[in-house]
Amino acid sequence: MSLLNNRGWRSILFLVVAAATIYFLYRLREVLYAFSFGGIMAYFLYRPVKALERRGLARLAAILLIYILSAACLGALAYWMVPAIAIEVGELGRIYPLCVEDIQRLLAQLDGMAKPERLQVFIDDNLARLEAGVYNALQHFIDTWYHLLSRILALIFAPILAFYILGDWEKIRDSFLNLLPPRARVQMRSLFQEVDRIMVEFIKGYFLIAVIVGLLTGVWAALLGVPFPLIIGIVAGITNLVPYFGPILGGLPAIALAWTVSLRLAALMALGILIIQQLEANLFTPRIIGKKLGMHPLSIIFVLLAGGTLFGLWGVILALPAAAVLKVILHWAHLKIAE
Repeated sequence: MSLLNNRGWRSILFLVVAAATIYFLYRLREVLYAFSFGGIMAYFLYRPVKALERRGLARLAAILLIYILSAACLGALAYWMVPAIAIEVGELGRIYPLCVEDIQRLLAQLDGMAKPERLQVFIDDNLARLEAGVYNALQHFIDTWYHLLSRILALIFAPILAFYILGDWEKIRDSFLNLLPPRARVQMRSLFQEVDRIMVEFIKGYFLIAVIVGLLTGVWAALLGVPFPLIIGIVAGITNLVPYFGPILGGLPAIALAWTVSLRLAALMALGILIIQQLEANLFTPRIIGKKLGMHPLSIIFVLLAGGTLFGLWGVILALPAAAVLKVILHWAHLKIAE
């Protein structure tokens, strides 16, 4: 009885300590954001740093070289692209009022057309739904970016924290693994390595698809003669990283710009975007992501649909990496059970 009481008190003490720790971390969540961003940045930079180390550079020199190269790449990108983008943005600002006038004129013409009463009710209802859907999507998108910008201090400190995390990466990793028994430590190390490989392959494939979509959209706009193909391609590539609403957010500006030239050009631009998005959804994503994650294309499509149905936008964003990691964990668990 005394032993049971001792175990009971230990369990209660453990729960109290765990609850206090969680509450403490919750109160310090603003501080943890900075460490989280720094950890993510360090995770992305660790492999290039290790590659330079294998070539004979010291850890500190490798980290500094990666930081210098990253800053140089960003500077070169800004030097070459910012002026071109600024010119196109200025021109876009000049023709924006004309686009608004064209849209207002078209809506006025449609509103003045004689239509059956039931058809008018149907159009009004669906326009209201479309307006509400677009508004909610844009509001969610803006709220997400506003929430990210509110963590600007964490973003500023992230490179500094990443610098220190990279310097002691192995010590930090081993300090967590040393909390486990020796046998579990080896197993967890192997499991984490496989999960790390899957995540790296997913990230590479995800960004590769965004680059392909951006290039195809920009090239199609340039071939059609749509104004500002550079901006169109960049916007399409960036917004393609946002599932569901990304193609809409990237496609509407391109179609609107084509509309300033002619309605026929807008229709061709819309057709091209539709074809590119269908290729991305049914060919690029299943093939590229599926190959990198070791999943069948049909499994990729099912996971995306299931994630969107169950958890909405975040379900689509996290469905593939979560499914890939779950696959690794289940395979590892199956081997442990079989042993």
